Amino acid sequence: MEIGLVAGLGNEGKPYEGTRHNFGFEVVDRIAAEKKIRWEKCRYAEGWAARTPENLILLKPSTMMNASGEAIRAALAWWKVSQENFMVIMDDVDLPLGKLRLRAEGSSGGHRGLDSIETLLGTKAYPRLRGGVGRPADSRAMADHVLEKFTPDERPVVERMVEAAVEAVEIWRQKGWEAALPLGNRKVEA
Repeated sequence: MEIGLVAGLGNEGKPYEGTRHNFGFEVVDRIAAEKKIRWEKCRYAEGWAARTPENLILLKPSTMMNASGEAIRAALAWWKVSQENFMVIMDDVDLPLGKLRLRAEGSSGGHRGLDSIETLLGTKAYPRLRGGVGRPADSRAMADHVLEKFTPDERPVVERMVEAAVEAVEIWRQKGWEAALPLGNRKVEA
C-alpha cells in the first residue's frame, strides 16, 4: 500500500490535553493506541510521528496550532506523500458537537491551523476531517472556548466522534475516498 499521512492538529503539552482544539490529536492518538504503535520524535519535522503496519504515518505537529503547516510540509516532503494520500483532522467551531464533516478540499473557514497548511502547501486541495466542537453558549472569546476542556457531559459524544473519525480514516485507507464519505459525514450521539 502506498505511504499515507494523517496529521492530527492540536497543541502539545499537558495544559492542552482534552481541549476542544486537540480533537485531531485525540483521533491520531486513538489510531496509534489501537495499532499498538509508539510515538517518536521526528528527525525531519517539528512533531511526533508513528507508523502503522499498513504504511500510514500519523503526525502530531509540536508547533502551536497556528504553525501546523511547517511540520506537515516537512513530513510530506520527507516521506514523499502524494496529495491524495494525505489527510488533516481538526476541530471546527462552526459544526455542532458530534458532527463530523469530511471534504476533499475547501477553505480554512478561519481555522488558523488550516490557514498555515494552505499557505505553506500553496493549495486548499487536500482532504480534511472536521470534528464539531460547537460555539460558546455565552460571550466568551473563541480562543478561550477552543482551549477549554470538554465538559463531563460532552465527553461521551467526543468519544463517539473520535471512534467515528478513526473508522473513517480506516475506510479511507482500505477502500478509498468514496467509501469513507458516509462515515466522515455524520452526526454521532453519546
